[in-house]
Amino acid sequence: MTETSLLGFTTIAPSVARDRSAPALRHSWRRWGTIAIAASLIPACVNTKFQTSAAPRAFVVADDPHAAAAGRDILARGGTAADAAAAMGLAMAVTLPSRAGLAGGGVCVAYNGATQEVRTLDFLPRPTGTNGAALPGTLRALYALQAAAGALRWEQVAVGAEALARQPTPVSRALAQDLQAGAARLGNGAVRTAFAPDGRPVAAGTPVAQPELAAILAAVRRGGFAALHNGPAADALAATLGTDAAAVRTAAPRWGLTQKVSLGQGATLHFADLPESGDTLARAWTAAAEADPAARTARARSLLGAGAGTAEAPAAGFAVMDAGEQAVACSFTMGGLFGSGRSVPGTGVLAATGVRSAGFGAPAVVATMLNRSIWAGAGSAIGTDGAAAGPAALFDVGLPALEMKSFPAQIQAARPAAAPGHAAVVGCVVSQENGVRACQSAPDPRGGGAGFDVELVP
Repeated sequence: MTETSLLGFTTIAPSVARDRSAPALRHSWRRWGTIAIAASLIPACVNTKFQTSAAPRAFVVADDPHAAAAGRDILARGGTAADAAAAMGLAMAVTLPSRAGLAGGGVCVAYNGATQEVRTLDFLPRPTGTNGAALPGTLRALYALQAAAGALRWEQVAVGAEALARQPTPVSRALAQDLQAGAARLGNGAVRTAFAPDGRPVAAGTPVAQPELAAILAAVRRGGFAALHNGPAADALAATLGTDAAAVRTAAPRWGLTQKVSLGQGATLHFADLPESGDTLARAWTAAAEADPAARTARARSLLGAGAGTAEAPAAGFAVMDAGEQAVACSFTMGGLFGSGRSVPGTGVLAATGVRSAGFGAPAVVATMLNRSIWAGAGSAIGTDGAAAGPAALFDVGLPALEMKSFPAQIQAARPAAAPGHAAVVGCVVSQENGVRACQSAPDPRGGGAGFDVELVP
């Protein structure tokens, strides 16, 4: 096994790496208190006074500002990270349909501090039907996530997205950019009517309502995933995909294990474990940890294949951590900007295009043996930035953030404009003296996302 100085812990490489001998530079967790105090000088850092009476806080960050706000609101109402993640995913299907949708797909990593379980939720939009169309995954996955670890009723979680679709909601900068790049893919359905009513894409800030999507989301609020996976909506979706309605009815996400990298001192980094990615993420992270600091990101990218080959499908992601030690990170994709561009009649939902690679996104969380979540992030491909762009973005921000030499927002601001992918990260430090966690949400400033910290009032 190899020990290196990474993340402020003693880092132990997992079994996926070769055994090597190298000097170990050990750092005490007492260093965390100093770093956390320094956090008071950085905007968006909180809980830095280490007062045991400090109000508990939760944190959320997303590539879409409306999704971030949806998560913030759920957390403020006492929801868990799972509740917030479900609300954020539904919101993103409304306000960023170019990269997320009820009939799209993706992957999440979810940590439950109460049970110490860390799991992968696999709902990739794998190809099926005609023209590479994909079975719907997102809606049923969000329902499963909230059912597994939520505290609120499903109706409370789903109502916000319905409101975003029903009321005129300003188009975000992220969506406006995608509309400029991919409005030709909108077909002739309800999505084109909403976002390119005269044939030209609407500008950022333009209020847009989506009545058909609001109607299906009202049905989702009342009946959960059955609103899309059963009945007339399932038949219409199957016809749009060119597949059998039974396939739509039975399409379901899969819970699984995670790829693990031990960071020492009881902390473990968890990546999503997908058939399409193998153990590449864990091996790349371990190799980067063993490299000279100046060469870490380049080495990880080389192993990931970033910048080579066909560009990944465009994606979007988020991360959320609640005050009860739950953490969820997710990446979503439609397989292409606005998916296949084919609207499902009567629903305002776009059909997705299938993907064969997991390089579009890379969600991950860090959990400790003390039942704590201390880091969560999601890297997502822009769509024009080469292979493995999602993981490369996460490594770009995650490696230095976990090393604690810079705070996540500083790292995000320093990333070159041409760096692959976007990353949404929540990073924390913990006081050894009293265990107070100081966290910072850091959206990618190039993507127009947002992050919030939420003070929870008893």
